[in-house]
Amino acid sequence: MTTLYTNGCSFTYGAELDNRELRYGHLLANKLGCEYYVDNSLNGSGNERILRTTLDYLQDPNTNLEDLCVVIGWSGISRKEFFTPNGWYTITPTGIGKEDLITAYYTYLQSVQQDNLNFYHQTLLLQMWLEKKNVKYFMFRHDNGQTKQMIKDGSKREVTDGYDTSYLTKEQAKDINIKTFPSYLSNGMTFREYALRNGGGLKPQRHPDEKSHGLFAEYLYQNLKGE
Repeated sequence: MTTLYTNGCSFTYGAELDNRELRYGHLLANKLGCEYYVDNSLNGSGNERILRTTLDYLQDPNTNLEDLCVVIGWSGISRKEFFTPNGWYTITPTGIGKEDLITAYYTYLQSVQQDNLNFYHQTLLLQMWLEKKNVKYFMFRHDNGQTKQMIKDGSKREVTDGYDTSYLTKEQAKDINIKTFPSYLSNGMTFREYALRNGGGLKPQRHPDEKSHGLFAEYLYQNLKGE
């Protein structure tokens, strides 16, 4: 393959790394022998932005799908993207108490059941598109969805992402290709949990460290090289 494309949140971006060339995507591109590495990840990104920008890239007539490998690191399912007069805007639960819009959304509109259903739809849409176009791909969740995050309003309250497959029917769960997205149903195969279980560590703000990125790059390589 000629090009590796990655998208995701801070875990894919390589937040807190002293050298971002040590992030898993860059390491994986080298392992796969890719000529080009395209990374659309963004710190704080939600899954709506990840899906939107990935499809923008894939549907660009200048993108060569025949020599492409796509790796998607899905983010927290409770993050929400809106389009405003100033452009796209992502909110997260950690912003509760800091901005009125964020507080109102998570107080009156957000639900864990809807978040889980939305994630199923996002995953299934991208999976079907990639498989229809015969594009090699792999997906993973950045963590198990139960890691506590500190709300930034000074109250020291914590929230979790709310990922819970019990909200899905058995039929829906069967729709996801577990071979190319094993962590959809397995919390132990997410980036954070896989790396920690195999000797990796975390940075002060709980992002994967250099060893974790190296371990996960090798895990991805082993899954992709045999396809």
